[in-house]
Amino acid sequence: MSASATPKQGDHVFNAVETAILAPFETIRSLRSGLADGNHFLYDYLLHGYSIAKNIGDAFTELAARGLSASAGAEHEALREIGKLSAQYPVLCRVNAPALRDIHLQNASRFGSAARRFEVELLKTVQQALESAVAPRAIRAGAETAVPGIACQQMLAAAYDPGSALIVVVDRMSAEAAPAQSAFHPVILGIAQTLDRPAMWRSPLEAFRESRPTATGAVIRKIRDVLARIEAFKAQTSVFAALVKNEIAQKGRSPGSGETFGAMLHLLHARLTQMQG
Repeated sequence: MSASATPKQGDHVFNAVETAILAPFETIRSLRSGLADGNHFLYDYLLHGYSIAKNIGDAFTELAARGLSASAGAEHEALREIGKLSAQYPVLCRVNAPALRDIHLQNASRFGSAARRFEVELLKTVQQALESAVAPRAIRAGAETAVPGIACQQMLAAAYDPGSALIVVVDRMSAEAAPAQSAFHPVILGIAQTLDRPAMWRSPLEAFRESRPTATGAVIRKIRDVLARIEAFKAQTSVFAALVKNEIAQKGRSPGSGETFGAMLHLLHARLTQMQG
């Protein structure tokens, strides 16, 4: 892999969690009218939820997860290596360019749909909290249906692309000395066998051990560590709805909040109608 090689679209092992988790808050920030400023609203009434989302996004960026990607020619080289191994491991015969492309496309679709759901659910939560603050008697008990925490957890679950992980690991392995390469075969086989089994994605990585450090081993550990952190992130997102509702309810008693809330409700309704239309 040359130093100047650049990743192709879809070759990242992890999708852009740092962008997706902040998307609904950036949408709020962009809303403006004569009576409401989304940027001020974000910091005045949604600061706690925004802080959690930003902390998760920053932590994901610090993990350098987006640096885990294959160069433009890596898929071709990885498939050639897999072809050599398939004589020894017949299960690898099913790994080919069309199969990997399908995995990439399915992953991108799942992640994109989940990210979109999270954005809509968070915006709906803000809308419902504002409605409750402006006209509490008009909101029936149990009428609040938005579930941003669940939607965010689904987005995080779809952040990992095992097809790209397979390419990256095989590509790194091919650069190792020949005697050392067999140590990575169980991981490669495990990833290949679980490409379409999300519940098993972490298993081949968690089982990996090596007696002396290698560049390939470092990549495997990095992917494993990011997956573990993503699981930890999921627990943090369960509080999104409660934070939004509590913060808006508490600050809704401040002078001038009613006018701001009414204006933001109008802007949110228009944006949600556009997004769901």
